[in-house]
Amino acid sequence: MTTSTTSTTQTDTDLTPTAAWRRRILKVGGFIQLAFAAFWLVRGSLNIHGTVGTLLAALSVVLVAAVVVYAIRASAGIGGRPTSREAKHIERSVTIATVIELVASFGFPVVVIAMGHSDWVLPSIAITIGPLLLWLDHLVHIPRYRLVGWVLTVGPFILVATMSGNALAAATGITAGVLLLGTATVGFHQLAGMQRDHGSTAEPLTPLTQ
Repeated sequence: MTTSTTSTTQTDTDLTPTAAWRRRILKVGGFIQLAFAAFWLVRGSLNIHGTVGTLLAALSVVLVAAVVVYAIRASAGIGGRPTSREAKHIERSVTIATVIELVASFGFPVVVIAMGHSDWVLPSIAITIGPLLLWLDHLVHIPRYRLVGWVLTVGPFILVATMSGNALAAATGITAGVLLLGTATVGFHQLAGMQRDHGSTAEPLTPLTQ
């Protein structure tokens, strides 16, 4: 185990700044996505009244917990913080984009509530996640983030136009949760593959799974 971790860490230092930050985002961003996936899935499920909603919420927690256990093992010793000058430039862009998303995720709900549309709160938060994923794809080239980013950017508008009330909250929460959970899981599977290859820098991936 120690040998594998050392080999992977050494290979991380040989990556280009973009490739190194791709791994970093898949790891750290993946855990953040899992946390938000749990929030979205539970919040969405509890908008389904009765036993079904409660069971879905409980199942969501168990599922996310299982992925977290897998993620810890899959990402061990890989995805360290790059320190080169170009890597710091990427880190600054990631940090700024993340801060903007957090501010928007608090600000948009205030705006929609002030407009008298309290059932738009979850969609307004979901919309803020999409542009962040699109920007991360632009920075480090993870085409999967581009696909999910567009869905989370455009999808909430479609849901708002066609649904309302608890149905809107449930659909938004469950959809966003499933997307984030799936995105994070694929990312950790990708990191596990890099571990098996002892930190190979090639990372041969198809556009939809990268």
